[in-house]
Amino acid sequence: MKKIIFTILVVLITFLIYFFNRREKTYYLSLGDYLSYGINNFNTVNNSYSNNIKEHYKKNLQNYVNYSTYDDYRVMDLINDINYNKVVEYDKKEYKIQNLLIKANLITLSIGMNDLIYKSKFETNLYKYTDDLISDIENLLILIRKYNKDEIYLLGFYNVIGNDSLIEYANKRLEIICNKNKINFVNIEGLNNYIIGGIYPTNDGYEYITNQILQFTK
Repeated sequence: MKKIIFTILVVLITFLIYFFNRREKTYYLSLGDYLSYGINNFNTVNNSYSNNIKEHYKKNLQNYVNYSTYDDYRVMDLINDINYNKVVEYDKKEYKIQNLLIKANLITLSIGMNDLIYKSKFETNLYKYTDDLISDIENLLILIRKYNKDEIYLLGFYNVIGNDSLIEYANKRLEIICNKNKINFVNIEGLNNYIIGGIYPTNDGYEYITNQILQFTK
């Protein structure tokens, strides 16, 4: 009887040591627009912040999927893709986006800049439009939270439209909806220091975004 109890205790202790010392594998999903994609002003792909994050977790990485595009991808596009459970092809494999959202324990999201840049060219009431855009982004966050309860990081806006006060206003609104939905808001207003002509960041700019995200994990 004592031998059986001793064996059970050894097994239990071994399990507890494993349980408390194990490191959960990282399943990283990057969603969004040209920032997630990593495009630069020469229309080539930089070492994007998504790839930098992947490299940061490479020793413990279970999977990485980058679902992003530099072609005018907007908030409603991503909402529709999730609602229709679009098939995502990445690295010669196919995934359904809802399944990716369920499996991921780390999600980064950059979205809304294309919407803002497009409207800033002709919209007269940008504050009203920004309110509507933030409402759409909150609907997107609620939708993502429907499938995922883990770590999510939303990038804020930076100023390539020549309106500092609007960007500041938009980021404050974004931070409010992030807090409401338990999502990490990543302020990247300093990205303007890494823009040389056009709207796309330099390699140093993508490194800056990476560091702004990773500060949450320190």
